[in-house]
Amino acid sequence: MNTRSRTIASFFSVAMAAMLFGAVVTNQIQRPTLAEARNLDPAASPAPVGPGGSITLDTFKEISRRQTAGVVNIGTKKVVRRSSRGGSDQLQELFGDDFMERFFGPQGPGGGSGGGNDAQTQRSLGSGFVVDKDGTILTNRHVVEGADEITVTIGRHGYVAKLIGKDARTDVALLKIDAKEPLTVLSLGNSDQTEVGEWVMAIGNPFGLGGNSVTVGVVSYKGRSIPLGVVRGTSVDMIQTDAAINPGNSGGPLLNTRGEVIGINTLIITQGTPQSAGVGFAVPINVAKEILPQLRERGKVVRGWLGVQIQALTDDMARTYRMKDNKGALISDVTGDSPAEKAGLKADDVVVGVDGRPVEDNGDLSRYIASKSPGTTVNLRVLRGGGEQTISVTLGTFPDETADNDNEASKHGQLGMSLRNLTPDTAERLELPRNTKGVVVSSVEAGEAAEEAGLARLDVILSVNGTAVGSVAEFEREIDRARPDGVARLRVRRQGGYSFLVLKLK
Repeated sequence: MNTRSRTIASFFSVAMAAMLFGAVVTNQIQRPTLAEARNLDPAASPAPVGPGGSITLDTFKEISRRQTAGVVNIGTKKVVRRSSRGGSDQLQELFGDDFMERFFGPQGPGGGSGGGNDAQTQRSLGSGFVVDKDGTILTNRHVVEGADEITVTIGRHGYVAKLIGKDARTDVALLKIDAKEPLTVLSLGNSDQTEVGEWVMAIGNPFGLGGNSVTVGVVSYKGRSIPLGVVRGTSVDMIQTDAAINPGNSGGPLLNTRGEVIGINTLIITQGTPQSAGVGFAVPINVAKEILPQLRERGKVVRGWLGVQIQALTDDMARTYRMKDNKGALISDVTGDSPAEKAGLKADDVVVGVDGRPVEDNGDLSRYIASKSPGTTVNLRVLRGGGEQTISVTLGTFPDETADNDNEASKHGQLGMSLRNLTPDTAERLELPRNTKGVVVSSVEAGEAAEEAGLARLDVILSVNGTAVGSVAEFEREIDRARPDGVARLRVRRQGGYSFLVLKLK
């Protein structure tokens, strides 16, 4: 073999050796990774990682496998009577198909499609999740609101659930079932530590298809202020996510990569379609954890109430008050007969401090007041007319649950209707004259006194026997005064006109 041949042979020998060495090293490097990724033994499967850890292709599979069993399907049933009266079609045309539902609950005035006075059964579906091995379940208030019967399905088993408590301001509700088998309890995380861009998973029962499905996305925004309750001017700083949330997902959990619940999936914002547009919102779980003890013990949340509508200050607005920065809460309206009015607070006041601490914005003030018990006295530092003064206010009770009770009072009084306080927002949508005060008829039962008197949904009752009524409580007071006579004269505004009706008191 000549020198050239030996050189070529040596080259190929070295190349083959290098290839074999590379194959062996690569195989040794990859084998542990593949073994970990494909481990099918549940006991040895890696736990979901935290926000700061590495996320693998199996992370969400593991979360789904571990946590889905703790997510429940919720069904509700409610029997309603439908009384078809004029006016609802006009309002639907003016304000959109969801106007009645947003202001008067599912199905809105009329209680369903069609005409006549018929009893109908309304059914709805949602989701929830187990938070205690004794069968306690968290969900949204709007999922179970007004239900005559609540059923919970876990796997193949169905249960009749009891409503333990609910809170209108945060749209949170607590249910209880007597389960016959061990339950998967979901761990509640810390939503304050959640970061924008963090991976999350939503679990629920979209469109009532049955069984739980999962969607994955990221936290798109934190602190999106959205009103959820019945009292205007209150809101919750929501978690926004692009994990798909659809009708039926309400009440289900939003999980981080540890498998911990960081939010309760609550609502979506769409453009003309009911499907997810990638803009979904969840109530932060820390908000729910804060009120859980009261929901368990009282069935409701009792909060301090100031009685003002407030807004944040812009830079330009702050300059009009000659303020150095835009920190503070601007009072845009004061509720009549509220603690704020009694203490002397006025529209155009700017609250810059409370109990010796600065007020950053309207949300800061709202959260602080809500954290106080009714009867607590708070000291507000207020800018007014170019000067600064301190005003002491003794807080009342936040009217979430009071509003619900007032709405039911007329029905319990056998008048056959439900009423709501007329808020400025509702008055504007009903195109009522400025400063109109009264109560709104939100439902009328067939065959009862209200229907016989000619009352209909969306009627606004302005006075009883000549005395103006500005709230459900005032209406009830005047009705009680009229009971000895057996009848009451009501002045009512309907579709731009006024009329008097006689209500027979049973």
